Amino acid sequence: MTVAAIQKIIADGNPGIVPERGKENRPDPVVLIIGGGYSGVALAIRLLEQRRKHLRIVIAEPRSALGCGQAYSTTETAQLMNGPAGNFSIHPDNLTHLTEWVERNADRYDIVVPPGGADNLFIPRGVFGHYVQEELQEAIRALDDGVTLQHWQSQVIRLDRRANGGMAAEFADSRTLHADLVVLATGVFPLAPDPALAFPASDLPLATPWNAEKLDRLSTARDILIVGASLSMVDTVASLEARGFTGRYHVISRRGHLIQPVRAAGDPVDIVDPGALPHTARELLALVIHARRKLLTEGRDWQVIPLSLRPFILALWQGATTTERLRFTRHLRSLWDVTVHRAAPPSYAAVERAMQAGRFTARAARLVSAARGGDRIEVSLRPRGQQETVTIQVDGIVDARGHQEHDWSRIKTSLIRHLLENGLVRRHDTGFGIDATIDGCVIDYSGIVHGDLFAIGHPLRGVAWESSSLTELRAQAQALAERLDAALGMEETDRHASTLF
Repeated sequence: MTVAAIQKIIADGNPGIVPERGKENRPDPVVLIIGGGYSGVALAIRLLEQRRKHLRIVIAEPRSALGCGQAYSTTETAQLMNGPAGNFSIHPDNLTHLTEWVERNADRYDIVVPPGGADNLFIPRGVFGHYVQEELQEAIRALDDGVTLQHWQSQVIRLDRRANGGMAAEFADSRTLHADLVVLATGVFPLAPDPALAFPASDLPLATPWNAEKLDRLSTARDILIVGASLSMVDTVASLEARGFTGRYHVISRRGHLIQPVRAAGDPVDIVDPGALPHTARELLALVIHARRKLLTEGRDWQVIPLSLRPFILALWQGATTTERLRFTRHLRSLWDVTVHRAAPPSYAAVERAMQAGRFTARAARLVSAARGGDRIEVSLRPRGQQETVTIQVDGIVDARGHQEHDWSRIKTSLIRHLLENGLVRRHDTGFGIDATIDGCVIDYSGIVHGDLFAIGHPLRGVAWESSSLTELRAQAQALAERLDAALGMEETDRHASTLF
């Protein structure tokens, strides 16, 4: 199949690729995937690989490219994956696939592969996005007759249950689609604007880590304030250093936890007894503190702890009460995030160089206000634990808090508001995402488990804490594809029975 044919297949709503189901003249079952980032495309690939006869997959995604989302759309080559290529194959049955792909395409993307291969290489996030896109194309090339995939480049603004079964989706461009099964692969949403940064964009130079044009403008500044001290901060510093920035970075975060780079810490250690898992946040913290002290006495790196905990994360989360989950998110979440999610060493090297040159400072503080003061910006900060504010002068501000709004009650998009208002979904009691079963079946407001509405990835953060990691998404996509296939099989059986009676 040619590239042109593939582009036609995924054309925006091309009706010519939707065949009828033979003699019975019944339309093919439709699976609507709302969201065309990594999780939505990984699921689509798994569905396409099943090569089910008579299936129409529609991906609703406003972006022109599928598979990238916000995270992997960046053109900044200094912004890298926060783990080595060997971790992130999109294929659960071929864990070396991405490594091999990188090695084959190294010249194409100006990647220098070390003599030992690409397994431990940290690649640009934009390159990973291209990898996901190409794997979708490969899956399309192998399609059987009767299986189609379409990209509707628009937003779903409303989803309603149909009286005769399935869901009716209304799009922002006025189209509608009747779907037999729907999957919420919405990803994360941006945080609400910080009130302290609520000024006209023309008044103060404000940027995000992913806006290349605005980063260009800030590259000659003397002082820059970065709000946030996690992975997006590292992206900002790496991108500005690549532009030749020689000024100073002033980094603030609410709790002052500064992210660390990934290090080769060795093999996992037995710090968790599978038969006696901690059930409270306090017990978990005590276990980690004890393990860290033991590792220090043995001269080992504490970074082996996240690796050792990862196999137990889901069991720990599922075994905790809502009260303990809330206690964890309130007191330990920020520390957990900077411990488990660490930065790519090449990107973090830019931070370390700025530190060594005396151009990087970080503190626990909250932004109170920012206003023009002559030719500079006067920023008022309140250090953690203090009532009085301090003032610094900068030339630009980068909002590096990331896309991290997980509480659906705070999200203002039409679809999310409508789903909550009509009771098709309910907010998870932790405030992270929505309620669902562990295998992704969405639970409605009254507690009924949907048989035709599912979720994957970020919406399931409250159900499975690390549901947004790529390795977890890979497993979720595989399991959900099998779940959808089973649901479609049951539906076909019902349809066939209806023709007999």
